[in-house]
Amino acid sequence: MPDGQEMGFPRCPLSFPRDALAWKGDRVQIRKGILWAIVLGLIFGVARSVPAGSRLSDVTVEHARELIQARSGKSDFMILDVRTPKEFAEGHLSGAVNVNALGPDFEAQLSKLDRARTYLVYCRMGNRSARAIQVMSRMGFRSVYHMFEGIMGWYKRALPLSRSL
Repeated sequence: MPDGQEMGFPRCPLSFPRDALAWKGDRVQIRKGILWAIVLGLIFGVARSVPAGSRLSDVTVEHARELIQARSGKSDFMILDVRTPKEFAEGHLSGAVNVNALGPDFEAQLSKLDRARTYLVYCRMGNRSARAIQVMSRMGFRSVYHMFEGIMGWYKRALPLSRSL
């Protein structure tokens, strides 16, 4: 039986030439099937984990700065720093509100926030904030921007930090 290439169909980038399959037999086909199942599972699993109507976006420090400049002071926008209070006191984005992602009352603190607002969320390096935005999504927050480089990315660009509490 001719393969798809001989019939005029483009070859799938993950497919192997027939002669490469000959010596391994069905094991390669099974592995490819498992790989596709994993890929599709991840795609549909991630899509299902974000509620309909949610908008979660990873943003660079530069985009975060533009968001802050455009939306700062507006009632529908909040900067959320999810580091510890000690880290927050060492320097944070101006206007940020501190909600400790490691605190035992993290979800209770989030539940007090308006889910219809737009949030810019960050931590030190992007790890805690990545987990925080997943929790926020699960809780029904609709518009969340994640500054994935964290405050360290902001600091590396020598952008201003606030020390006021």
